[in-house]
Amino acid sequence: MSTLSDTIRGFQHLGLPVRDIEESIAFYSGLGFSVFSRHEFNENGGTTQVAFLDMNGFRLELYQPANGVAGDRPNGIIDHIALDVQDINTAYEEISRAGFTIVEGINELPLHAKGIKYFMILGPDNERVEFNQIL
Repeated sequence: MSTLSDTIRGFQHLGLPVRDIEESIAFYSGLGFSVFSRHEFNENGGTTQVAFLDMNGFRLELYQPANGVAGDRPNGIIDHIALDVQDINTAYEEISRAGFTIVEGINELPLHAKGIKYFMILGPDNERVEFNQIL
């Protein structure tokens, strides 16, 4: 039987909600990041835009939500930290068994070539930690 530490492969990305994705891409590109993936999908009656950027293995997920970015976020503008997992179901079972507070169950999004599956837990200061499997 595998354990949670067996399925976590490491840090995957830092999720950053933005007001203007083009402006943010230009800003982070100026710092040396490069775009390696862009996506759009319908959400909440509008279009959510997502861009993944990389610099020497450090990855940012910039996303401009369809419903905009709230100015006063309880967990700050940095929305989540994502951990890369081999098997989302194993990770979910281990997290559930360990008693962590799950704030979002397993979901799927049309990101990357074949999509992703993820779920979120809540940290001690209301930060969200995402467990993410790229399919």
